Amino acid sequence: MIELAKAGYLFAFSLGCWTSLNLLLSRRGERRVRMSMMVFIVLLLLPPLSTYLTLALGKPVLWLLGLSRQLTWAYGPLMVIHVRQVLLKENRTPILALHALPFVLFGALGMSAWGIGQAATFGLLFLQLSGYLGYAAWLLLHDRRRLRLLSREHAHTSYFWLLYCIAALLLATLVDITIYIGIYRGTFPSALFTSAVASMLAVFVSAIALFVLYRPDAFFHEAPAQEPQDTAAKPAVRVIELSPAIVSELDQQLRALVQSHKPHLDVDISLGKLASLLGVTSHQLSELLNIHMSTSFYDFLNDLRYQESLAVLADQHSELTIADIAYRSGFNNRNSFYKVFKDKSGLTPSQYKKSVRCTVMVGQSAPDRAGRG
Repeated sequence: MIELAKAGYLFAFSLGCWTSLNLLLSRRGERRVRMSMMVFIVLLLLPPLSTYLTLALGKPVLWLLGLSRQLTWAYGPLMVIHVRQVLLKENRTPILALHALPFVLFGALGMSAWGIGQAATFGLLFLQLSGYLGYAAWLLLHDRRRLRLLSREHAHTSYFWLLYCIAALLLATLVDITIYIGIYRGTFPSALFTSAVASMLAVFVSAIALFVLYRPDAFFHEAPAQEPQDTAAKPAVRVIELSPAIVSELDQQLRALVQSHKPHLDVDISLGKLASLLGVTSHQLSELLNIHMSTSFYDFLNDLRYQESLAVLADQHSELTIADIAYRSGFNNRNSFYKVFKDKSGLTPSQYKKSVRCTVMVGQSAPDRAGRG
């Protein structure tokens, strides 16, 4: 039985290490998503590694055992980071460092290093978890329309599968909370049980990560999507209200607003909402777009989404799938992305992606030829 348990822990650890190495070295998918998944997997590998070494050596590795028992401090921050990635919200590096502080100060170093008792330890931990879980729930509820769009129209993207990692984080958190409550009441769980749960979660998250990296498109079949009819996009403009000076000023303000707010990524964007952000009426914004810019609200948004997709496609640090690019760029679905992209560029996204790659390869080989000459 012990040998079987050791084999299970070793398998979970080996699979997690191999997956983490793939996430680190691969360029498929968004780098930030890969790194956050890798951190989660590495943390989940600590309990099975600790238990395996305990069984193999006949005694625990104390620092590894202590660290594996404090992983709960990292689950809340990781959940918020994952949720923000799903909702396309930026995670800035200084903020990430602050999120890691509780795990570093109280988890990795141990609460005893700060002279804090068990009751205070549990209290601080529950307070931290409540804050992070509450914030993550608020983010998801506040942007639930994006979640519905993700589940209905972008279920083939890596962002959709990232939701399963969030579910695994929630399960790990609930398991740890149950264990801590038991410890507080004097019931100490088996180390084999806790390590087995962590091992199964590590295998699950590793499988999700590998599927995100290497999944074939043949697994996904999409029904043809109909382009939404935006009746508010082209209201009749009967009277020209804006003078040339005001048009010039509003045009500059609109460009600045696009840079700061990225309205094309907002699933709730409408003509009225954009006009409110700009500080004008819907009629005035419609006149600016229809008459002075010779476009419509819907075409204006699609052009912004198209430009966003070009920026994503030009990123040489990652190789996102076409489905991921469509979601990242704000399109309602992959079919509308294909249609807009083909209309504007004359190429499909895949053809454009290949042409960019060939151009980069030619540009990289030119200096080599010059150097050899």
